[in-house]
Amino acid sequence: MPKGPRKFHFSFERSGLTRFGGLSLFQSFCKSLGLRHFLQLYVRWPNYHHRGYHPADLFLAHLFAIVAGIGRIENAQSLIHNGLIPPLLGLPEFPHRDTLRSFLWRFGSQELRSVVMAHDRLRQELFSRLGLLYSAIVDADTTALITYGSQEGTAVGYIPKRRHGQASYAPIISSEGRHGLSLGMELRAGNVHASSGAWDFLSLILEKLPSSVASTRTRVRLDGAFYDKNIVESLDEKRLGYAIVARMYRPLKNRMVEARYQEFAQGWEAAQFSYTPLKWKEEHRFVAVRRPIALETEEIQQRLFTFKQYTYHRALVTNLELTPQTVWRFYCDRGFQELLLREFKGSYAMAKIPTRSFWANAAYMEMLLWAYDLVLAFQFLCLPEAVRHWNISTLRRELWWLPAEWVRRQNRNLLMLPVQYPRQDLFLKIQQATLRVRPLI
Repeated sequence: MPKGPRKFHFSFERSGLTRFGGLSLFQSFCKSLGLRHFLQLYVRWPNYHHRGYHPADLFLAHLFAIVAGIGRIENAQSLIHNGLIPPLLGLPEFPHRDTLRSFLWRFGSQELRSVVMAHDRLRQELFSRLGLLYSAIVDADTTALITYGSQEGTAVGYIPKRRHGQASYAPIISSEGRHGLSLGMELRAGNVHASSGAWDFLSLILEKLPSSVASTRTRVRLDGAFYDKNIVESLDEKRLGYAIVARMYRPLKNRMVEARYQEFAQGWEAAQFSYTPLKWKEEHRFVAVRRPIALETEEIQQRLFTFKQYTYHRALVTNLELTPQTVWRFYCDRGFQELLLREFKGSYAMAKIPTRSFWANAAYMEMLLWAYDLVLAFQFLCLPEAVRHWNISTLRRELWWLPAEWVRRQNRNLLMLPVQYPRQDLFLKIQQATLRVRPLI
């Protein structure tokens, strides 16, 4: 076996080294959008002045730390000695972690509202560029974010598969069902039920859709936590299509068992029936799906409603003029929302609550949505179609986490990348695509 080097001599002389060489692609994309000018123009920042940093610079520092996968704000300390990120942001040095955190502490309800309104302006532009002009699918869901210590606005609530005596937040998040563009988020205490105030949240989300999207071409998908008479009646009143998971109370279970089912796939049967839940004003259409017990595992049988030789998976209340099996498949596509929440918690470190202040934490959550939407726009506008499906974890691994050295030669900026990097052609193709992106303003 050949011997490797055994003795090293160390020197600390180079200043342009980085392990995030590929983030120059994302920076080029943001520069083509004119993101910094957009933030300066449309956001009313909190009163904050520290060491000459403009609030937009601190916002972008947070944004790039999130996109790079740094995780907690404490980990952003590692970017201080990074040789590329500060020059990319136009800063003499990367802000200290205490500076980043104290910037969040300056946010209140008015400042957060300004950031949200600017984000809505960005979404309106992305709706056009992503082709979301004539129809839309609105998904919404809640998740539990466990907190440690003493944070404002938290409460002990229900946490699936976890201890129930822990305080938490329970944000409600909405996204567009086809492309995944975020539509909004509201940070709430852990003991707030998903349906509580849900229609107020959804009505604001629906107002963010382009005016070219008619209500008859807007569909809403919600899980059982949003099964509420007021929500269903409000959707009916606005003539919005919907598919919502119903809670299986005994009268509904009886109607599911009595319904006539037809097989639509191997082992899967669907049925439709009319039913008026207790205290509801009108009769509604319901769709139910079942499978034979012989095809289900024992764990699923224990978790779902089982009667005689069938396991009943789910009942949906809907007003869509589709066949029962099509309604079922339409709702199953909502699984993307579950994956989105998992990506927020993992890849975007949503579960890493940064401060004790409620409004500071809410502002940080909004920054996560900015980062997510910009990465999504980067995927659709700059990546070739063959790799457009890459999520942020793959982007970091294949493009952004590249060792590099930034040097100046003959008045030119040169980014020196690994000679054995296997995706050199893809890197250069994406770089050219970022230069063709139209500015926001």
